[in-house]
Amino acid sequence: MTFGNPWFLLGALGALIPVLVHLFDRRRPRAHPFGPLAFVLRSQKRTASRLKLKRLLLYTLRTLILLAIPIALARPELTRDAQAATVTRGPAATAVILDASLSMRWSDGTSNFEKGRDEARDALKDLLPEEPATVMVCTGSPEAPPPPGFDRARLRALVDEAKPTYGTADLSRCLDMAARALEENPMPGKRLVVVSDMTASGFRLEAPPPTVKGPTGTMVKPEVVLRDVASGRESLDNHALVDLRVEPALQAGPRAYQFTFAVRNFGTKPAKDLEAAVRVGESTLAKGFVDVPAGGTTQKTLTVRFPQGGTVVGQVTLAPDSLAEDDRRSFVLPVPRGLKALVVNGSPHATRYRDEAFFVDAALTSPGSPVDVAVRDAEVGLREDFSAYDLVLLLNTTAPSEEEARKLAAFVENGGGLFVSVGDHVNPEAYNSRLGTLLPRPLRLVRTSAEREDPDAETKTAKLAQVKVDHPLFAPFTGRAEEGLIGARFYKYMLLEADSPSAPGTSQVLATYEDGAPAVAVARRGKGRVALFTSTVDRDWSDFAIRTSFLPLMQRFAAYLTGSLEEREEVRVRVGETVTLRPEGTQKVAGVRAPDGSEVPVKAQPDGSFVAGPTVEPGVHSVLGAEGKPVAALDFAATLDPAESDLTRVPQDTLTAYFGEDTVKASTGDADKPAVPLWTWLILAACLAFFFEGTLLRK
Repeated sequence: MTFGNPWFLLGALGALIPVLVHLFDRRRPRAHPFGPLAFVLRSQKRTASRLKLKRLLLYTLRTLILLAIPIALARPELTRDAQAATVTRGPAATAVILDASLSMRWSDGTSNFEKGRDEARDALKDLLPEEPATVMVCTGSPEAPPPPGFDRARLRALVDEAKPTYGTADLSRCLDMAARALEENPMPGKRLVVVSDMTASGFRLEAPPPTVKGPTGTMVKPEVVLRDVASGRESLDNHALVDLRVEPALQAGPRAYQFTFAVRNFGTKPAKDLEAAVRVGESTLAKGFVDVPAGGTTQKTLTVRFPQGGTVVGQVTLAPDSLAEDDRRSFVLPVPRGLKALVVNGSPHATRYRDEAFFVDAALTSPGSPVDVAVRDAEVGLREDFSAYDLVLLLNTTAPSEEEARKLAAFVENGGGLFVSVGDHVNPEAYNSRLGTLLPRPLRLVRTSAEREDPDAETKTAKLAQVKVDHPLFAPFTGRAEEGLIGARFYKYMLLEADSPSAPGTSQVLATYEDGAPAVAVARRGKGRVALFTSTVDRDWSDFAIRTSFLPLMQRFAAYLTGSLEEREEVRVRVGETVTLRPEGTQKVAGVRAPDGSEVPVKAQPDGSFVAGPTVEPGVHSVLGAEGKPVAALDFAATLDPAESDLTRVPQDTLTAYFGEDTVKASTGDADKPAVPLWTWLILAACLAFFFEGTLLRK
């Protein structure tokens, strides 16, 4: 037993006062015989016996009051007998390993990590004065602990300053590192104190248990003390958002997206009517409810239509439980802005499906498309004010005049997008003369792969052979979606020169035919972009216009040429990992800020990309450009590792068998501590004694 204020024990001497009063109050009465009162003596003896008992009880209660109060003020505390703990092993160099993983944020009013810090402080308090110690905060990438020492204040400060992380903690690795630190101390006894919630994700039980070098040089098992902050609970119930997928919802209109997320219930009880919502800032854009069986997974889909384009930052949330951190998941979504497109129809026709612009117009105005289309013939369209549009499409038009070509060049230089498709009305020499500075590559001549009337046309026609699906324009066309591209048949197509003499090396071929001839070439011109499609967009030279890939590809052409197409793959990064950022053009990344405002390390790479991280917390990370201005298009969201949401605990028997029954000691945590401090019971006893003393006095 120890005392917080031992000097108050001197007050216990006051308990002698009732005893002294009792001794001095013992007066012997003198006998006075009085015959008539003899009959009263028998009754007097009975009354005297009761009074004597009453006085004895009063003296006892007063003694208890005067004894209990000073002892309570001395704050006695029952603690582990450190000497008894070292009878068999003697003093030991001790390492306290504090689990700082995400699961330690689980809370039932007080988080497991706060309980863990209390346990770590108690472990330091239990040490003998001659026992050196060290403290290690265990994370996913732990640092080696300092050698054991006797500076208890510094060790307590390490515990006080420790914070839980949002990642995993490799307790097996931490134990090995702590064991190596103990080997630096010459004391023969070694002890590892593990303060954790004992979840399965923290241990690698397939690896050998930690050992230390003994006095003779052989490897021996150290003493292991397990301090369970979960107080022996069989399970820690938890549900979590473990996955999120955001996809366009074309059926709901332009700028509509469906959020499909998976909810996993790691608990032993079913979760019913969990509220799920999509939020942007303080606004709730969609809400629903989900039921998840015990140990099961359920998917939920919510559809949201955004009123305008731009980069949207938000969260998908679940009704919070004891581990609220995994009940939300952030997202960064590039929503296409509304686009105005001018379609210059170089070959109008009274029959709609034979009109050059029919299929393009249908693709760009389909449900879910953000493009507002104006169709004009070549004579009227080329005289339009291009500055009123974001995109101009020249569909099999004759070469523009020099003045019209200058207008087009100025439009592209200022950031506009230009799409050019060829056909019978396209003269290569005239185009090269008027638009040579704009085209990705000069035109050469028309090649015919097969005539439509040829019975073997289906086998002779050209097809697309190589498509750069790593480019954002063709990124969706993988797997089964690729058939819509490579299945198209081309009867005629325009051959191109090697490169544009005015801007060598600036063009890029994204798709080729089987003979290697370019099918799609793109280039940057000033602030804008130009795309050249070497066949027709109607059915004159190919059947591509009726293929399933035509509609999404034309919409992606519109988005790409206007700069509103998301040109980077969705960044998927978990807490603790690094992320590669690829800025556009000559743009630089000056810094990355975590959700709490702290700086994330950034390192430039030889290929022009930047590596940021490791990330330390979930949520949206803001990217800053060279001038310190936000670059919203490069923002990304870091997510939690779903493995840390699984709070399945390792049974005590399993850990005992793993570390060795002869080395594991039971925790001296909450199970061995009284629920109420001893001095509280002493105060209560004094109060009760005071109450009964007053009751006896009134009788």
